[in-house]
Order: sequence, then C-alpha cells, then structure tokens
Amino acid sequence: MCHSTLKNQDGFTFIEVLLAITLFVIAAIIAVDLTRGSVRATQDLKDVTVATWLLKKTITELESKVESEGFEKACDKKKEGKFDAPYERFTWITNCHQIDFKLSQSAAALTGTKGDSENEKSTQENQLQKMVLNIAGDYISKSMREIHAEVHWLQGKKTKRTVDVTTHVARYDQPLTLPALGPTTN
Repeated sequence: MCHSTLKNQDGFTFIEVLLAITLFVIAAIIAVDLTRGSVRATQDLKDVTVATWLLKKTITELESKVESEGFEKACDKKKEGKFDAPYERFTWITNCHQIDFKLSQSAAALTGTKGDSENEKSTQENQLQKMVLNIAGDYISKSMREIHAEVHWLQGKKTKRTVDVTTHVARYDQPLTLPALGPTTN
C-alpha cells in the first residue's frame, strides 16, 4: 500500500503564498506613493522654474522700458496683468516708486555741537553741509527708482505661490537743481 504524506512534498503552504502576496502588495503601494510624490515634486519644480523665468522676463522688460522711455512714462506705481498662453495661469504685479533720500537729516545726526567760540563758524559749515546734502539727496531721489515685481500662481487647487524680486534703477541724466539757479543740464 502506498500512503502519500504531505511532509514529503516540496512546495509552499497557503500561508506562505498569502504572506508573499501581502508583502508584494505593500511594496507596490509604497512604490506608487513614492512615484506620485516624485511626479508632484517635479510639477512643483517646473512651476517655480517657469514662474522664475516669467519674473526675470517681466523685470527685464520693465528695466529696459525705464531706460528707453524714462521714469515718468515707464514707471507706474502699480500695474497688474496675466501672462499670455501657455502661461495664462500665472499673473504678475509690478511696482515702481521713487526712493526718498534724506541725506541732510542723516548728516545732522552725525554732527555734534561745538564750543561757543567755534559755534558761529560751525553753524555756517553745518548750513553749507546741509545745503550740499539736500542738493545731493534731491538729485539721487530724482535719479533712482525701486522696482518690485511678483509672479503668482495656484499650485494644486488651493495653495497660492509667489516669486518676487526687487531691484533699483538709476538714471543720472536727470536735471540738477541748484538753489537760486534753477535746473541745470548735465
């Protein structure tokens, strides 16, 4: 008589096969999740790269416009817009404003009071310094602008993202105004 026993057969038990399938499914789920995160990170990086390129383009166009047309025509206090296709989900904002240099106020804080014998001479020197610093401060204020640009977009459905840059533009072709002489040309 021939009795067959399970102990002599080679192979896997049902529990071993079930455990192997479970481990495979868990590994597959982790791999899919990692891939999804990688795809999302790649898309986010692409958006930041495009926004940075659009920002650079925007600020360069504004700087060129200021250089060719001057502050009065090219420098708007605030301007907003939307980019053309294929970048219509990105918007921009630019600000351009004059920088107010108060050099005489800064210098006044640095000058101290002197003794009585030097007071009259010191007062004349301080007034002359103040006048020179006022002229220089006014000229620099007329010649400089701060330009700020921002690019905005929606990442996903709710997250608002922004990249921005601030730069300064100088045009030293502005007329110099001297007291009692009026504007002069350079």
